[in-house]
Amino acid sequence: MRSIGFLPPLVVFVVLLAAIAVLALARPGPTVFLIGGIVVSLFVATNFPFIIDGFMHPIGTIHAWTDIIALVAGVAGSIGGFAAFIELRQGVPVVRAMHSPIGEAMLILAVGAILGTSYVSVLGFDALEGTPGLGVPNGVLKVPTQIPAELDAAGSVFIQKSLHLSSGPGTVYVVNADASPHTFDLELNGRVLSYPVPGHSTTGVVLDLTPGSYTYWCAIPGHRSTMEGTLDVVGS
Repeated sequence: MRSIGFLPPLVVFVVLLAAIAVLALARPGPTVFLIGGIVVSLFVATNFPFIIDGFMHPIGTIHAWTDIIALVAGVAGSIGGFAAFIELRQGVPVVRAMHSPIGEAMLILAVGAILGTSYVSVLGFDALEGTPGLGVPNGVLKVPTQIPAELDAAGSVFIQKSLHLSSGPGTVYVVNADASPHTFDLELNGRVLSYPVPGHSTTGVVLDLTPGSYTYWCAIPGHRSTMEGTLDVVGS
């Protein structure tokens, strides 16, 4: 999701939550837990559209885990923060985890996280397994002889916004400098080709090209706004 690939907002949330955690340990009070619940709720709200997009269009197991953990941890943190605020205001400072409605809710959330993670992970793997670039014929019958194009990904940004190749077999080397994975998606001749690009790796994409302009992008939810460009193919 975008917040995980886009560092500054995540850093802000981490710093705020760390400060709140220190205050909660040093001076536990209803106001601290109320602020914590609000901050975590904002984290969930800002990431929710990307999480849902990730569920609907799963890219891989790692993103399924990340989305579900972020959602469950955020919801649990919000419930815990607001519950602690209410209980401290009422003079009951401790919630016995397994003997209260809140504890039961947390248990249900944990079980749901395990089941949801398993389902979405399997769905994501099936989606990747069926995409071109993972064994599906791409129509290339000859070894490319033209100079390949290079596309660099760094900081969840495609550095090159345009690539140039000639018609016929051609190669695009996608160099991922990020620790997180990306994809190289391209609509070519009525087909959307999708190639996973693991973190800290280079993926070679061999294509059978015809003259025209083609859009390429990263299909990770939230990444396309900064990871999109045009492949221009001229007649050889």
